[in-house]
Amino acid sequence: MTYQFIDLSVHMEENPGELAPYGFEQTGHKEGADRFARQFDGSRKDFPGEEFLNMEMITASTHTGTHFDAPLHFGSMSEGKPAASIDQVPLEWCYGDGVVLDVTHIQAGEAIEQPDIEQALERIGYKLKPLDIVLIRTGADRHWGTPRYLTDYPGMSREATQYLTGQGIKVMGIDSYGFDRPFKNMIGDYKRTGDNAYLFPAHFWGREQTYCHMERLANLEQIPVPYGFKVACFPVKIRAAGAAWVRAVAIVE
Repeated sequence: MTYQFIDLSVHMEENPGELAPYGFEQTGHKEGADRFARQFDGSRKDFPGEEFLNMEMITASTHTGTHFDAPLHFGSMSEGKPAASIDQVPLEWCYGDGVVLDVTHIQAGEAIEQPDIEQALERIGYKLKPLDIVLIRTGADRHWGTPRYLTDYPGMSREATQYLTGQGIKVMGIDSYGFDRPFKNMIGDYKRTGDNAYLFPAHFWGREQTYCHMERLANLEQIPVPYGFKVACFPVKIRAAGAAWVRAVAIVE
């Protein structure tokens, strides 16, 4: 039996498609040798090839690159109880049967509604079951690394998110900058109407029903089947955090 592994993640890096500051400092092998040798009054010549171990220091938001949002990110409470932080997310939620739902026809700035999800399921002839991992394909990952990545994508509505959690889905993800519509669209509608229901409706649904989602997935079009594959998406274990970086992978037999 052989398997195909498909990387569903983008790089952690500084680029025009990332808003949060990102710092990356690398200590090379020879510089590392100089630094470590000071602990025993030595020099780089004490190491084979005059090289030690390279090291990196990263300063970044937990929402940099492909990441996994825990219930705590959405609010302090979920389903009337303290919301789970990323280190409290059950591991069994993070590995399971994957389903790709194609909504690439929905325009940037628009909402992905419940009928869009139902129609995407109908097109592939699939019925969701609890703990499936649902991957929403918008095609917006083609803008990764450009300013358009921040603005040119649709987002999930409250009702669409509620529909998925109602089917027992605990983890879902999207291949765009954010799970909700772009900031400019949500804020524009709020300022126009004064109705704060336009602000992060999909995120805030997590206060009503516990779920997690991933943002900034990529390469969903490379998964050769819409279902019948596995997804592994274990987040980094950061104590008390609302989110963490994740290396999401599709595994196709």
